Amino acid sequence: IYKIGLAGFIFGNTMLFSIPEYIPGSETIGAEYKSFFGFMNLMLSIPIVFYSGSDYLVSAFKNLRHKIINIDLPISIGMLAIFLESGYEILSKTGSGYMDSLAGLVFFLLIGKWYQNKTYQALSFERDYKSYFPLAVTKITDGKEEGIPLSDLKKGDRIIVRNQELIPADGILLSKD
Repeated sequence: IYKIGLAGFIFGNTMLFSIPEYIPGSETIGAEYKSFFGFMNLMLSIPIVFYSGSDYLVSAFKNLRHKIINIDLPISIGMLAIFLESGYEILSKTGSGYMDSLAGLVFFLLIGKWYQNKTYQALSFERDYKSYFPLAVTKITDGKEEGIPLSDLKKGDRIIVRNQELIPADGILLSKD
């Protein structure tokens, strides 16, 4: 979550610093301002590559050591290529670079990975036996039926188990009505 937050912050700021490159009339902005904005984008892009994008870089490196190519390799190559080319353009003052695109790439990749993990967790079938229990049971108190949470069930309570319901606790069958 911290990596996504940092990537979002940097993405927003690099987009703001890159506005002079995209709007008409940007040639009227002084070269010192363009250079300053480019340098700020370069400084902001360092944490996004080496902190927010570190999972992709580390995964690609580890898999290359084991002679395995996975999807993180082309992502890492792309991130490093954009970073190095844009850094060269900014430092040599031959262009403004593409740091805003780099920040957007990493930000949206991280959001996609977060959403994918949430989806996999929701679809996971590796659960313990308690996850199949009902959330509530029908307890009989003084001849009246009362719905209570399963966690409030105590030893000695009498419950009703209807047809096709799971039995949520150990017990003794008193009647088969």
